[in-house]
Amino acid sequence: MEQLTQWDKALENNPETIGDSLATLNVAKLNKAEKAYYYLLEAAVADKNLKQLKNDSTLLISERYYNSKKDYYALARTQYYLSKYQEDPQKIYELLKTAEINFEKSPKDDYHILGLIYYWLGQIQYKQINLSEAELYYKKSNQIYSKLKDSLYMVYSLRQLNRIYNKQKKYDLAKENTNQMLEIITYIDNKNDSQISELYASILNNQSFLFINTGNTDSALMASRKCISLLDNRDISIKSPYYLGIINVFRKKAEIDSCKFYGMKMKKAAEQENNLFNLANCYKNLSQISIEQKDYKQACVYNSLFNKLKDQINSNHEKEVLKELEQKYALAEKEKENLRDRNRSLWYFTISLTIALTASIVALYFSWIHRKLKVKNAHLSEEIAKTQWGFALSKELIADNSSAYEKLELLLTKNIKLIPDKVYYEFENSLKAQKEEYSQRLFSALTNIDNNFIEKLQYKFPDLNIDEVMLAYMLRHEWDINDIAQVFRITFEAFKKRKYRLKIKILGADNNKISLEDYLNKM
Repeated sequence: MEQLTQWDKALENNPETIGDSLATLNVAKLNKAEKAYYYLLEAAVADKNLKQLKNDSTLLISERYYNSKKDYYALARTQYYLSKYQEDPQKIYELLKTAEINFEKSPKDDYHILGLIYYWLGQIQYKQINLSEAELYYKKSNQIYSKLKDSLYMVYSLRQLNRIYNKQKKYDLAKENTNQMLEIITYIDNKNDSQISELYASILNNQSFLFINTGNTDSALMASRKCISLLDNRDISIKSPYYLGIINVFRKKAEIDSCKFYGMKMKKAAEQENNLFNLANCYKNLSQISIEQKDYKQACVYNSLFNKLKDQINSNHEKEVLKELEQKYALAEKEKENLRDRNRSLWYFTISLTIALTASIVALYFSWIHRKLKVKNAHLSEEIAKTQWGFALSKELIADNSSAYEKLELLLTKNIKLIPDKVYYEFENSLKAQKEEYSQRLFSALTNIDNNFIEKLQYKFPDLNIDEVMLAYMLRHEWDINDIAQVFRITFEAFKKRKYRLKIKILGADNNKISLEDYLNKM
């Protein structure tokens, strides 16, 4: 596995050498992980050397393995290379979009593969004439390669952007892109590298068309001559498309002989390449040139050859038009579906966030209320405890005082004959005064607690004495009978008599429809 990793790192600079090294390995002796890596590198080497594997079966093994191990970076690379073995644009698009998603899940150690994914997504959109989508993908690809300082792939993405700008007639942007490409390609130019040579020729050809579109034929001719010089002096496999540029320039300059000369060179190159489309264009141009030279017989020959090739091309093309339209529609629908999925995910996220935020606010509010009530409850508990303690203490004191008064009365009554009359009456008057004062203090305390009820009761029943008012208050607040008896220092039977007398005064003797307590509560 370590050896494969080292070869992977050296792949960019020495693809042919790495391919030879891979051929020395015995695949049967490799484990699953090593086999998956081997098949991935095998596809990468073939791609770098501008070749293809016999089929995608080995790559499918790598895809299954990396998918099971959730190795998203290796999975993205594998799916990118798998897309090269598909013919259906929709399948290519789906594989590349899946590769993009898997790369986003990966640690993102190497952005080079993402640049390739964006570039080929742009290619699909460009072929489907979705220029705005294609431009977006090419720009993303160029941004990545600019950061990686990968000059060659920067030129590829800029070239495609240049073609889009020419179609959109954005000539200023096209000119700016062309100058940038020429600056880069001049810096990395290598006469022995056929890939760079073809790219250089393509840039010069595009520059020639740009100058023609902007009316600068002299500059267009200069760019075309440079392009033809590359064709004559370097190993470039496909030459026929590049002659069209210089033919157009000479036609603009009305130099018919030069047009015919380069037209024949284009014809020869197209025949060698078996390029029907370029050969048909060549016959069309030669027919027009012959007409301008007034060689009508030769013009008819070229025109006949042009029509024959055109019919052949159209016959093939018509079979693919419907399929391409369906594929274009499918791609557009796929994009819409992806957009709907993203919008749906965003909507769910927004709703979830809103619910979570609302729940948090409600929870904070109730938490605040809970803390507030908890503090209030603590204070109330303290007050209740104090009140209960004070009430218990009061009952004890009342009980003690009541016992003392009773013992004192009993003592006076028992020894009435032994005590002088004057002393007895003084003690008796003092005891009565203490009782009245005791009742008055209790009444004052009750008045402070529930003054509205006391005032209303006294206003309605002015004949009630202090003890009767206090008894009415205690009944209204549902005091315990024992507590009432203890306060008044009376027995249970005496309490019942007092309550009955109070009822007579308030409700009358014959009123049995409502109890005394209910009446007092409703006051």
